Amino acid sequence: MPGSSLWLVPPEDSELYKAIDNLVNQRLPSIYTNASPKRFSPHVTLTSDTISDYADPQEWLDSISLPREDALASLVVTIKDVQVGKPFFRKLTMACTKTVELCGLAGHCRVAGVEGVEQEAADKWVDESYSPHCSLMYSDVSESHVAEKLTEVIDAIQDAKQQNADSKTTTGGSIWLVPTFKAIDDWKPVAIRQLPSMRWVWST
Repeated sequence: MPGSSLWLVPPEDSELYKAIDNLVNQRLPSIYTNASPKRFSPHVTLTSDTISDYADPQEWLDSISLPREDALASLVVTIKDVQVGKPFFRKLTMACTKTVELCGLAGHCRVAGVEGVEQEAADKWVDESYSPHCSLMYSDVSESHVAEKLTEVIDAIQDAKQQNADSKTTTGGSIWLVPTFKAIDDWKPVAIRQLPSMRWVWST
């Protein structure tokens, strides 16, 4: 994937993060044993293709313009239906509600991070192309093979939620700057900016 990416991530110590991390990195690989899924951290991508040459990644992330504090306080990421897709990075996902607040944050991040993109172009991208989701599996396996095991996936999700009783809602989160131009195994944040007042709801 060219450039870096900005991810929206639940608090790492939350039951929500732990449950999705367990699904991505343990439960689903045991269901799709022939899929060779990649390991990655739970997240919702705000924008990809950002510039990757930062003199000071943390200083840059802290300096970007975000929506007003009241808009961030109203931001709720609602994780919903499981979806099967064709692209490698969307092979298996959970869709997220495309709210005004989430779209506003994604648009601000795109203007700040993608060279040459101004607000009008970012708004058009949000309207026409942005499809917020929480990925569950990256793989080259066929869509039909993924679909064959969806019942097992849904059972695994419900089991993960039961084992992590407080995973249905959580407060807080952060924006990660991730060098997604590197190999997936190296997709670790080089800068993190906290969004303490946002919320997550897992309604799958």
